[in-house]
Amino acid sequence: MDPTRRRIRKIDKDAQRFVAQALGNTNLSLSDYDMIHTVNRRPGITQEELRKKYCLDKSTIARRAAKLEKEGYIERRSHPEDGRRKQLFITEKGAVLRNAKVEAESFFFEWLTADLTPQELAQLCPLLDRIQMRSRDERRQQFQHLLEVYAQSHGSHPDKT
Repeated sequence: MDPTRRRIRKIDKDAQRFVAQALGNTNLSLSDYDMIHTVNRRPGITQEELRKKYCLDKSTIARRAAKLEKEGYIERRSHPEDGRRKQLFITEKGAVLRNAKVEAESFFFEWLTADLTPQELAQLCPLLDRIQMRSRDERRQQFQHLLEVYAQSHGSHPDKT
C-alpha cells in the first residue's frame, strides 16, 4: 500500500495546473514545458537523447520539437558531426517562458507552504530532500533496480509479456 496515497503526485499535478493557468493562453502541454526546460538545461541535446530521457518514440519527439520550433521556443540545428541528427537550443522566447514557469512554480510552492511553521518546514524539507535524492539516483540508473524489484513482486515487465 502506498503510504503517501499519491499525495506527492497530486500536489505536483496541482502545481502544473496552476502554472498553466498563470502563464495564460499558450497552447503548450505540460510535456512541452518539460522539453523547453530540458533544452534550456542541456543546450545542444539531441532528439535521440530526449527520446531516451522521456522514453518516447522518435516521431513523438520530432513532432514536439517541430511544434516548439515553429512557435519560436527552441531552435533545431544539424549536428556538426552528423547532419541527420538534430541538436536543440532554447531561443530567447523559450528562455522567457521557462523563467516565467519557474517563477510561477516558486510562487505556488511558497503559497503552499506559507501556513507551515519554521519547525514544520525544518522537518519537511530534509524528508523531501531524501525522497527526491532517492528518486533521482534511481532515475539516473534508468530505474534498473526498481524495475527488477517490481518485476519480482508483480510478475514480468509489461513490455516483456
